[in-house]
Amino acid sequence: MTSRKWIYRFGAGASEGHSDMKDLLGNKGANLAEMAAIGLPVPPGFTITTDACRNYLENSERLHPDIRRQIDEGMRWLEKQSGRHFGDPARPLLVSVRSGAAQSMPGMMDTVLNLGLNDENVAAMLKSTKSRRFILDCYRRLIEMYSTVVLDVEDYVFDDIVGDYRIAQGLKKDIDIDENGWKAIIEQYKQAVVSGTGKSWPQNVEEQFFNTIGAVFRSWYSPRAIDYRNIQGLDDVGGTAVTIQLMVYGNRSKNSASGVAYTRDPSTGEPGLSGEYLPMVQGEDIVDGFHSPRALTEKARHQRGDRVHSLEKRMPDAFRELVEGGEKLEQRFRDAQEIEFTIEKGKLWFLQTRAAKRTIEVAVRIALDLMDEGLVTEREALARVPREGFDNLTRPVIDPGAKLDVITRGLPASPGADSGKLVFSPDEAVERSKGGEAVVLVRNETSPEDVRAMHAAKAILTRRGGMSSHAADIARAIGRPCVVDARFIEIDADQGSMKVGRRIFQKGDEITIDGSRGLVLAGIVPVHTPELDHYGARFKSLLQSSNATD
Repeated sequence: MTSRKWIYRFGAGASEGHSDMKDLLGNKGANLAEMAAIGLPVPPGFTITTDACRNYLENSERLHPDIRRQIDEGMRWLEKQSGRHFGDPARPLLVSVRSGAAQSMPGMMDTVLNLGLNDENVAAMLKSTKSRRFILDCYRRLIEMYSTVVLDVEDYVFDDIVGDYRIAQGLKKDIDIDENGWKAIIEQYKQAVVSGTGKSWPQNVEEQFFNTIGAVFRSWYSPRAIDYRNIQGLDDVGGTAVTIQLMVYGNRSKNSASGVAYTRDPSTGEPGLSGEYLPMVQGEDIVDGFHSPRALTEKARHQRGDRVHSLEKRMPDAFRELVEGGEKLEQRFRDAQEIEFTIEKGKLWFLQTRAAKRTIEVAVRIALDLMDEGLVTEREALARVPREGFDNLTRPVIDPGAKLDVITRGLPASPGADSGKLVFSPDEAVERSKGGEAVVLVRNETSPEDVRAMHAAKAILTRRGGMSSHAADIARAIGRPCVVDARFIEIDADQGSMKVGRRIFQKGDEITIDGSRGLVLAGIVPVHTPELDHYGARFKSLLQSSNATD
């Protein structure tokens, strides 16, 4: 067993893997190695293989000594690359620990950021830096993520602590919380850990690190991951790789940010960069649904009616590098890409790329456009579109002659239109769907645990979140109309009601979601299935021609 390779490094001239190694390195690890190899700025790191995950799960959830030794070697290598040391009192190395299956499963498995902090090195850094709020923000994020992922403390506990503090101080957003506020919140977080587990917040960074790796391995068999694989028809035996990566910080300063970019619009397939970002946050804030991110481009900003600056306007140099990097990735992978990125003090870092989730209609357009651009052959273009979905190539849309009672508007996250009875509980959505009822799931934001309910619902509506949120990403993947960032609705899930202005809608009331235009409509609105558009008709012709010659 000692001759087996369990980790693969990437970045800093040491990319040991490539994009064809997804079964071993997972989609994330294989693509990170490829990005580093083609010269994109990628924080260095290493990937623990899916083989190691299976070995861990098959051996009573224990790391074999040889796997642990190689992980230790990888950490020493990262220390040399960064000039920092894991657990150092003054200049600690901080890393992210992220899952990555061979086939992308967005949000279904676990991640912990900012590993390597404890009371000692946080206190030392607070004395030696002017960026005290930044240090405390990283520490509270670590406590929250580690506690929910490893210690099984419910995430709402931490949400409530922050929410209650904001209300008490009259603050609207997390970014408004100052240094003293985060100090007070961190102490409440630690008390929540004691209350939830009976043990103190762990100060040993090695314990934090290896416990997190084990938790990420175990998340392969979490209920939400199993549900997602069942819904998508994915293999259940592959396991997940784990990527350890040097932290870069979108929350460090005013010229720092995190975001998600698409090389083609995921809702329409239109070529050109699109996506969202937020200044002074870490990447999980973009997809968690709690925030309303900003547009990347000036064009999208005007379309959405946003008053705040786009990334194109706010950080033009980083935006230009992102556009160039996106074009390079499309050429390399020969497919539309979804890119996670961080900008730290003006410097752009690429954190992940993967084939963008898309509806069947968008898959057709992208396949044909890529063929026209010479990136794929006709046979490859045809293979990019799942045959089982082709019969539903045109989704129902609102009948042009229908009288519309518009309740509110949001972002058109996943196209199509459908109707159903309002439900606010994921469990109720599943149960009522089993009974044959059409339901629309309404949430402030969805979480990975909601995937079964999203699949059971006819459509999805969220009050928060952006085009790259969990709700939007999953809705596109499973083909459900979805509107997000419907910020004018007020949801009372306990009472089973939704308020918009003076109008109140109760559980069981019927509404219609128009995911193509971002409309929320009262009642059951007539829909119709349109004729195939130019792309659909052309694809159908190619498919018929291909079948005739086979």
